[in-house]
Amino acid sequence: MRRIILWAVTALAVTTVAVLAYLDVHGDFQRWEDESALDGACDGLLDRNVVRDVLGPGAVEVRNEERADSGLVSCRVNVDGGGSAEVDILDTAYAELGWNHLYQGPHGSKQLPVPVGHGWAGLLGADEKFRIGSFRADEDEDVTVSLLLRCAEARRVKGLSVTVQTTLDKTPDNPANRPEYARIATSTATKVSKTRHCGAELGRPIRSLDLPVNEDAYEPLGTAEGTCSGIPTARGVSFATETDRAGAPYEVCRLSDADVSTRYVLVAEFGPYAQKAFASYQEFGLEDTPSPDIPARQRDGDGDVSWATAKCSDGRALFTLHVADEGDDDTGRNTASNPGFAYERAALKAFAERSAKAHGCSGPVAP
Repeated sequence: MRRIILWAVTALAVTTVAVLAYLDVHGDFQRWEDESALDGACDGLLDRNVVRDVLGPGAVEVRNEERADSGLVSCRVNVDGGGSAEVDILDTAYAELGWNHLYQGPHGSKQLPVPVGHGWAGLLGADEKFRIGSFRADEDEDVTVSLLLRCAEARRVKGLSVTVQTTLDKTPDNPANRPEYARIATSTATKVSKTRHCGAELGRPIRSLDLPVNEDAYEPLGTAEGTCSGIPTARGVSFATETDRAGAPYEVCRLSDADVSTRYVLVAEFGPYAQKAFASYQEFGLEDTPSPDIPARQRDGDGDVSWATAKCSDGRALFTLHVADEGDDDTGRNTASNPGFAYERAALKAFAERSAKAHGCSGPVAP
């Protein structure tokens, strides 16, 4: 019996060596190794053919990371002589955990991410170096596309987030190149929804994308048609920086004065974005900050945030107004009788009403 086992092991080893030698001789070993690496990337949740098509034909290097106790699967795919992709796949039930994040644009950037649109609830953003007319031919560009999936009712998984930062040598300044930066995200979202038995309603193929909005993209507030639409003007508040809405789970509107200095920032958050925001405020234990137990509040003279909420099919939405520059009254602070408070209340109400309506939510509870 021992001789039979030894013979079988020897035969298997010889066969393996022969197969590997054959593959190597015929130039197929690298291809087999690359395909195996891509098939195992991110727990097998990537579409190998799409990844290869986007990143190029070179040798593949994959680094996987999984936190089973936090609902997060991550991987990085590098292609020699081609592009790279960093992928995060998150069960949004774990989004409130400190090390998990939902994409809101590049960290520390004043650039506004734009909605993906095309039926997807998602955002597109880019690194700070991303500026129209400033691309260099020898510099790769990093663009992030994040998609939020809402699973069908009665499914064990309630929601998923797919975030992909794609690095290519194609400038997003060219509209024809932008859809390439979304392909890995959409194909991954499609496969994740099926594999995780999510049954999400998926978006359409993406054939066009807008650019992120730079902080100096000001327009008169009275002409705003996107996230700042309907907000009244006032003395000291006359310009806006905004994006379209298009189903984005995270919206921002910046209001500025005549010198285009930011005065207020309004933010709308839906679904897991809102739940994570509530959790983050409570984690720091600060008073007079948004809480699920307080549906709306007007800030006082010592505060810097007012908020409103609305009931939506995916949970309570949160709308906040953040003060970036206090009024120029005699004390240097706003007071309850200062018209600034009345304006802040009107601005938050208008912002929340239009945002809630666009997302099919109930009328918001405002201060």
